[in-house]
Parts: sequence; structure tokens; C-alpha cells
Amino acid sequence: MFSSLHDFTGQLERLNDLQQVMAPVNPHLEIAAITRRISSYPKGGPALLFRQPGQFPFPVVTNLFGSRRRVRLALGLDRLEDLTADFTTLLQPLRISGIADLGAQLCNHPELLGCRPVVVPTGPCREACELGFDLLRLPFLQNWPDDGAHSGNGRYISLGQVFTSMPDGSEPNCGIYRCQIHDGHTLAIRWRSTSGAARHHQEYVRRDQRMPLAITLGGPPALTLAAAWPLPEGLDELSFACWLRQATLPVVNCSHGPLRVPAEAELVIEGFAEPDQPLIEGPFGNHTGRYDPAGPAARITVTRITRRDAPLVPATVVGPPPQEDCWMMQGWERLLAALLPRLVPEVRDVRLPVPWVFRQSAVIAIDRQAAARPVREIVQALWGLPWFAKARLLVLVDAGCQSNTLLHTAWCAVNHTDWHDDLIQDESGRRLAIDATCRRLSGEQLSDDPTARLIAQRWKEYGLP
Repeated sequence: MFSSLHDFTGQLERLNDLQQVMAPVNPHLEIAAITRRISSYPKGGPALLFRQPGQFPFPVVTNLFGSRRRVRLALGLDRLEDLTADFTTLLQPLRISGIADLGAQLCNHPELLGCRPVVVPTGPCREACELGFDLLRLPFLQNWPDDGAHSGNGRYISLGQVFTSMPDGSEPNCGIYRCQIHDGHTLAIRWRSTSGAARHHQEYVRRDQRMPLAITLGGPPALTLAAAWPLPEGLDELSFACWLRQATLPVVNCSHGPLRVPAEAELVIEGFAEPDQPLIEGPFGNHTGRYDPAGPAARITVTRITRRDAPLVPATVVGPPPQEDCWMMQGWERLLAALLPRLVPEVRDVRLPVPWVFRQSAVIAIDRQAAARPVREIVQALWGLPWFAKARLLVLVDAGCQSNTLLHTAWCAVNHTDWHDDLIQDESGRRLAIDATCRRLSGEQLSDDPTARLIAQRWKEYGLP
């Protein structure tokens, strides 16, 4: 398994899945526009390595996880479906009655305890220390013209893994949050109110203390994915990344607080989230095709930057699908396919269609034969989970349907739904579910399985593609 971004990009180059751009390109809008165009290719296009990002000294790499193949490669899997099987096995001995203690149960699972991170004295991320560092001298991107317009600086660290913990070092958390650069030594981070980082910061604010944090770029690809996924609260992303890799990973201590970061990261940005005087972050071009409005964010004072001697700077580009982050979420989809049946027993599969993925919207296959309650109650149970609490649309189909394609889902929704009875809307009017399980349809369904098996056996004989 890959332990660093250098290892990963090296393998992508050997597989002809990394395109190097030798021409000078501007990190202000140009790199993002190129990446968006490549990301629109049917299978996601190659990863991109920009050797000359303006006048900046280090190369930029984008679209790293922008295909199903590369997500699978980052996780060391032959098929992403294997992740569902592996996670199902991991969950099997747990007594799951809800999500409240699920993260803690997983942290204490023997398989995770057996492959925790290992502290080492130093590593490649400490090869050089940026003396007189300046964030503005690093090749961070501006993706859209009005990004950061409130403060006048639209450059963001967009694929940084943000490490925080409680003051005593407990409850370590690693998440990916957008980090807006305000000046050479200051960032603004607007973390989600329900995130681990927000909870940690609230505790430091309550104590009127500065919160140590670290932002790493690069490191093990499996950790980048784990940090991007909405894992159960309380599950340590570093430990989970070790389980994903089926191997431990080396970490180094930070000197300014009880934090540990990957020893093989490209860059480590260390500093403090201040307890007062928040900054304004945004606006920011988002998945919806519109700008998120500007709003209050934690003020981060950067105190030190260490790095490899020759680092790569990873970045991701956000915007309307398809983009790299849509492919990254396919790994989470396969974990969710293992987890949901333990929380909502009627569920047999879940799919997160690319156009819907960041609106918590999904196609969910349920077993109506085994259902002990109406579909409306199943929908309510799904809305009660954090991953669907704000779901714009859930489409429930029968477990026998091909829920993995949006085309087939659209066909089911139009042909299997009674619009009078099968639309389920919450009181706020912001969430909608469609019962497309065809429970009332008359007539025999079309099927010719014997002939389908015959032509599958003879297909090569036909000479057809």
C-alpha cells in the first residue's frame, strides 16, 4: 500500500494515469479550469501534475482521486465492492443499536487496535523547515473568480487534512475543510458545526485558550480518503486509514500541542485556532453550481511550516459534478452499503449518484419481503441518520432492481410510483422521498433468465463488443 503521495503518483505514472503539464500555468483560475475540463471526461480523466505553477517553486497535482480506478488503487483493492465485504466483516461482531457509540466501538475493535499508527522521531515531512515562511509563496489555487471576495484573497488550501483534538489529546480528529488564505500567516477555516474539529474548538473557546492544529498535505492516500468521508463520530481517521491500508503508518509528534501527523506528508502547516476575533470566509464556489455565501470562520495563526525537500502540493477543484470529490465519495458509498443494513435492517444496498452525492441524496434498495414496517417509516429512520439528515431526495427501489445506475432509477421512479401515495415529504418541505418499490403494480414483470444465461455463455461467438 502507498504510504506517500510520491509513491502514489509514481505508480500512476507507471500506469499511464498521470498527465504531466510542462507548460507554465497560473494557479489563479487557470489550473482549476484545466482540471474541471479533464474531470468532465466520461471516466474522470487522468491525474494532472503541473510542473510550472506560475512562479511558485513546487509542482501542483490535481484530480488525484478523479476516477473509480484511482480510488480503488489508493485503497489497494481489486474492486470497490470488496470494501463493502471487508467492512461488513469488521462490523459483524459489534452490537449496533444506533450511531451514538459506533465510532468508539470501531476504535476499540481488535482489528483497528492491531494496526494503530506508530510514532517515529522524524520523517520526510520534517526534511526542511520554512524559515520566514509565507503562505502566499506556496502554489495554492483559486478555483472560481469570486472565491474569497469578501477578504480579497480567493486562494484556498483545498485538500489539506486538518488535525485537532481535545486539550488532553483525546478524541483525535482528521477532516478535510476548506482553508482560505487571508495573508502570509493567517487562515480562515469554517468547519461544519457537527464536525469533530468544531467540537474541539468550542471546548478551547470555553476555556479561552488557543487550539493547536496541524494541516498536512499528501501522506498516505488512504488517509486523505478517510479524512474526506463522513465517518461515524468518534472514529479516529488515522486508525481507520491503517485498517484501510491493512498496515500501520508512521506519525510524528507536533511540538505545539498533543497532535500527531503522517511522517510522510508533503507539507505540515502548524498553528493555532484563536478563541476570539473570527474571520470571514468566502464566498466559495461549491457543488451546487453557486457560491456559498461568506460567513464567520475560525481564525488560524500559522506558526511553522515543515516539508519535504521537494514536495508536491495536492489540490482539489470543487464545482458542479462530475469532479474528483464525486469519485472519492464512491469509497464512502461502499462503506455505507455495509453500515446501513445494521442500522436500518430493510436496506440491502445504497448508491450515491454522481449528480446527487453532495446533497445527501441516494438510491436505496430495500427488501420489501423482509420489511416489518411501511416504507414511510423506513424513510423516517433514514432521515434520522446524519448522512441523510439533510437529504434533498431519497429514491427507494426494490432490492431486485439495478440501483447502481441513475438511468434505471429514473425508469423505476417513473414506472413504479403512484404520485398520489408514494411521494413522502417532511414538514419543512426541504426533504423528499419517492417510494419506487412497485408494490402496487399489476401484471407479470418481464423476465427471460434462461435466454439471458444462454447469450451470456455464447456472447464471444456472436463477435459483438
